[in-house]
Amino acid sequence: MASLSEKYRPRHFAGVVGQAKAVSQVKAVLAQGWGGRSWLLRGPSGCGKSTIANLIADAGADPFFVEELDAAKLTPAKLDKIEESMAYKAMSKRPGKAFVIDECQALRADGVNYLLVLLERLPEHVVFVFTTTVVKTGLFGTEDLLFGKGIDPTPFTSRCTSINLENGAETRAAMAQRAKRIAEAQKIDGFDDAVYADAVDQCRGNLRMLLSRIESGSFVEDATRRRALRAELAAMPTETKVNAKRRRELAELLEAA
Repeated sequence: MASLSEKYRPRHFAGVVGQAKAVSQVKAVLAQGWGGRSWLLRGPSGCGKSTIANLIADAGADPFFVEELDAAKLTPAKLDKIEESMAYKAMSKRPGKAFVIDECQALRADGVNYLLVLLERLPEHVVFVFTTTVVKTGLFGTEDLLFGKGIDPTPFTSRCTSINLENGAETRAAMAQRAKRIAEAQKIDGFDDAVYADAVDQCRGNLRMLLSRIESGSFVEDATRRRALRAELAAMPTETKVNAKRRRELAELLEAA
């Protein structure tokens, strides 16, 4: 049985939540043509990178010709075989071939060097999609440690169409609503929007993690406990000498929950 994150994974760009800017950018680029291009999707874990990567691949290749690769195992020998396979179009309804490489920050130095040449000559029926949780830091986002301090990522990133995914308040609010709809579809209801908003924050904006908690039942346990704590705190609207200690305890428990 598929996990909830796979069962409810969006099959179209319209179903991607909280990433309107990124989706708009992707669709604008795809409108100019699908193949002969490499992508770099950046963002925190669980924000939708893999979903968007798969949708990009699906836009031009049939599922059998979408290959997901382990970045750490992309040796020059492996990449050489991939390059050989790129010489031929897919024997399918659509000729496209797509290669999806998650967590590309794990690429080896010799793999990066090989890709610098490979990505320069992608045929029109091939796309590469890289994802990473490494985002730019520093003033104005000028520091890029994609491959650590030993490798300058600029030659690699300049060969890719870069898309940055978000994890701010608006994105998390959309995730909370998606999680609530999925929970209700799974016959888990009775919790208000604030409970799901709290749960998204507890999972650091990782929707996949929250869906795993819903699936395991831990979400219901935590949500029920938090609801009881909130109700007790609400029953003490003003702080008095008698309830001051308990109000502090409840506030601390809610923050830690």
